[in-house]
Amino acid sequence: MNVAVWMWISVLFSCGGLDDGGKRSVSEELLPLTGKLPLPQNGFSNAYADLDGTMWFCSNGGGVFHLDGESFMHYTVKDGLSSDQVFSVISDHHNNLWFGTQNGLTKYDRTELEQIPLPFRDTSGVWLDQVYPTISPNAVHSLAADDLGNLWIGTAGGGAYRYDGKEFRSFLAETGRKQEDSLYHNWIPYIEKDNNGYLWFASMTYGGVTCYDGTEFRHFLMEDGLTDNQVRTIYCDRSGNIWIGFNGNRNSGLTMYDGTSFKSYYVEDGLCNKRIRAIFEDREGTIWLGTGLGNVCVFDGQQFSEFNYEGKTFSDVLFIIGDQEDNIWFGGKYGIWKYDGEILTEIATNE
Repeated sequence: MNVAVWMWISVLFSCGGLDDGGKRSVSEELLPLTGKLPLPQNGFSNAYADLDGTMWFCSNGGGVFHLDGESFMHYTVKDGLSSDQVFSVISDHHNNLWFGTQNGLTKYDRTELEQIPLPFRDTSGVWLDQVYPTISPNAVHSLAADDLGNLWIGTAGGGAYRYDGKEFRSFLAETGRKQEDSLYHNWIPYIEKDNNGYLWFASMTYGGVTCYDGTEFRHFLMEDGLTDNQVRTIYCDRSGNIWIGFNGNRNSGLTMYDGTSFKSYYVEDGLCNKRIRAIFEDREGTIWLGTGLGNVCVFDGQQFSEFNYEGKTFSDVLFIIGDQEDNIWFGGKYGIWKYDGEILTEIATNE
C-alpha cells in the first residue's frame, strides 16, 4: 500500500528547550514517503489501538510510530520521548497516552510530550551491573489504567507503582525470589485489567501472578496451579478467564484460570511453543499465541496449530491485539501484519 510519512522537521521549545515541567511542544510538517512502515533495527515490541481508530507501535530502540490510515508519524528522543527503547503504551481516562520506556515514563497529551522519571533506584550494585539492562528498576515494561483513574506501572526490577498524576506509591517490590545480591528486584513485564476491573501482575523473577481487587493482593504460584513461577504475559478473555503465558523454562505451558481452578496445556498437548509472549482472543473465540522462539499459534479450544497464511508462518511475535473493526494486528522482531480474517496485509517487514 502507499504510505505517507509524517516527520517532525521543526521543534519549538518553551524558553528554548524543555519547559519547567519537562514538556516539549512540537510543530509538524508533513512529508510524503512511499512504502511500508520502516522496520527498526531490533523490531517492534508492543502496540495499542487508539480510540480514534489509529494505531500506535512501540519499538525496541527505534522510538514510537503512529499509523493513521496511509500516513504515519515517528517519535524519538529528539521529539521528547524518554528513550527510544519503548516497551508499552496505553491511554488513560483523560485520553492521554503513556509510553513505558527504558528511562521511565513519557506522557503525551496529544499536544506535548512530557518526560516523567520514576522514583530513582540505584543500579550500581555488582550484580545489577552484570544483568543490566534486563533488570533495571528505572525502566517501565508494563502499564495499565485502573477504574479510578490511576496509572499502574510495572518495572524491570523495582516492582510496581501506582501513580495518581502527582505521587508514586510502591507495591510488590519484595515479591518473588531474592537475587544474588540478597534483594528481590521484582520484574513485572505485564499488567492486565480483567472484566471486573481487577489488576493482574506477571512476575519474571519467580513471583508468579498477583491479583489486586482494589483492596488486597492475592498471589498465585506453582503450588496453587501455575506451571512455572516465571510469568511473561497475562490475558483476560471475554468470558473472564485469565490466560497465563510463561517464559518457557522447565515444564511450563499455557495456563487458564477460570476463577476457581487452573487448567494447563503443554507441548505434549499440542502447544506449539511453551515460551509465550502474547495472548489474544479473536471474535470467533480462538486464542492466538505469540512466542519468542517459535511461530504464531492458534487454539480453537480443542487443538493447537501454527497460523499459516499462503504457506508463510510468523516467528518472534511479541504482541497480538485487535482493533475496533475486529482486525488482528501482530508483530515483533520481523515486522507488523494486519489480518482481517481473510486477507493478511504487511504493514512493516524486513523483506
